[in-house]
Amino acid sequence: MLDLDTLIRRLPATPEGAALLAGFVPPPRFTGKRFADYVPDARYPSQAAARERLQALAAELSRAAAAGWRRRLSAWLGGGPRGGGVYLDGGFGVGKTHLLAALWNAAPGPKAYLSFDELVYTLGLLGVAETHAAFRAQRLVCVDEWELDDPGNLKLALAFLRGALADGVRVVATSNTLPLELGEGRFSQKDFAREVEELARAFEVVRLDGEDFRHRHFEAAPAGERYFLSAPALRRRAAAAGARAPLVSWPALLDGLAQLHPIRYADLVAGFDALFLEHVAPFAQLPEALRFVHFVDKLYDSGASLAASAAAPLGALFPESFIAGAYGKKFSRCLSRLEELLSETPSAPAATPPPGAQAAARSRTASGRLLS
Repeated sequence: MLDLDTLIRRLPATPEGAALLAGFVPPPRFTGKRFADYVPDARYPSQAAARERLQALAAELSRAAAAGWRRRLSAWLGGGPRGGGVYLDGGFGVGKTHLLAALWNAAPGPKAYLSFDELVYTLGLLGVAETHAAFRAQRLVCVDEWELDDPGNLKLALAFLRGALADGVRVVATSNTLPLELGEGRFSQKDFAREVEELARAFEVVRLDGEDFRHRHFEAAPAGERYFLSAPALRRRAAAAGARAPLVSWPALLDGLAQLHPIRYADLVAGFDALFLEHVAPFAQLPEALRFVHFVDKLYDSGASLAASAAAPLGALFPESFIAGAYGKKFSRCLSRLEELLSETPSAPAATPPPGAQAAARSRTASGRLLS
């Protein structure tokens, strides 16, 4: 059986910029998403309107691709059309990432799909100028979970946007926070009001209202204990799950995550098909909780299965002070995704990934998505 230390030691060195860019594609859970399988909630017309807006953008990009040589010539001469941004704003679980992946699948290339954390990491790794050059040829850049945690992120995001829009790139982002509210409670917005306003002006905001879709399929009781297995049952399932299904204690997971830059969590979870997590316990430290949130995002994206035992209900994982604080939306999204992941697994005979998940994960890893 795999152990976490072995998985961490296997992570390879930082790739070249070209290989890094080649790996920016939708993660396994969203690889097959299309506009046709997005089902808007009829109670919230903004969901259908958002789908229509992105379908129109995909059509616009397809028309532009038909005259691709003109676009390339204009860009080379510095006279090409300016790009534009579309910003999908809404609560978690309303389908923003589904629509973003559907747009990416419908639009012609060259195109890139990455998270905001990956964008910031790439800017830090390659530098603004080299990142600008790497993305210059893209028609479309999709950025999931756009967030600003500090002024450094703000400045890097602005540098990226200025270059991309000047090059005629269309940038489409998702977020749980309106552009003008980004960074609230995390840094002093009044000291960076001009920069926040410039970033906000770069985007056309498309709002998605609605409820968390997971509560239309799963019991809306994140404080319930039905999401967790008993410790003996968890161990039995782990023993039957196969070689790519590590059984990891809660302290070992938190220690392992602390050893890695969060940008590497995607490659960590690509190393297994299922995770069995023992003795999950409530958080006391904010940094540990934020690292875990990022890990759950990557676990969810990967399509891997999750089963766990716990000393407390799921709803008690994060203290009320965390939920009510500046990162409250992150923690609420994490609970929502954990609810789905843990609900998928207990009734199954074994922790088995969705069809194609292993191949998709290997494809993303082979394409150069291995970061330091």
